[in-house]
Amino acid sequence: MPNIRDLIAKQKSFYNSIVSVQCNMLNDIVYFRSEGFHHLVNKSPLKRRKVSEQCLKLMCLTPAPEIVKDCTKIIETRNEERTIKGKKKNVITYELIDGKKRKHNIAVIVERIGAGKIKFRSVKRISKNRYTE
Repeated sequence: MPNIRDLIAKQKSFYNSIVSVQCNMLNDIVYFRSEGFHHLVNKSPLKRRKVSEQCLKLMCLTPAPEIVKDCTKIIETRNEERTIKGKKKNVITYELIDGKKRKHNIAVIVERIGAGKIKFRSVKRISKNRYTE
């Protein structure tokens, strides 16, 4: 397993270089903001993820911009109401994959809060059968 501090530093530098990616599937731009990177390392504002979970998420980050750009399938859409800063907001979350290339077993999670911009939220490993659902 790589040194977690080195991996965080390397992937944070990579993440900060992305800024935004056009997602043709959503017909919109996905923005890579600091909250997204924070979520890869932390479960909540006060609780850090296990080192093994941080490693997995950070290693899955590298193909994320390519998956957003080349996305061919939305494998899940969730529409929910969340309380954010004391106000109820509608949140739409999408799980994106590149179903044509299938070279990554990774889904990229993006979300739109209210009428705001679509932002990168997280990445996760998925099983091969999720491509055919």
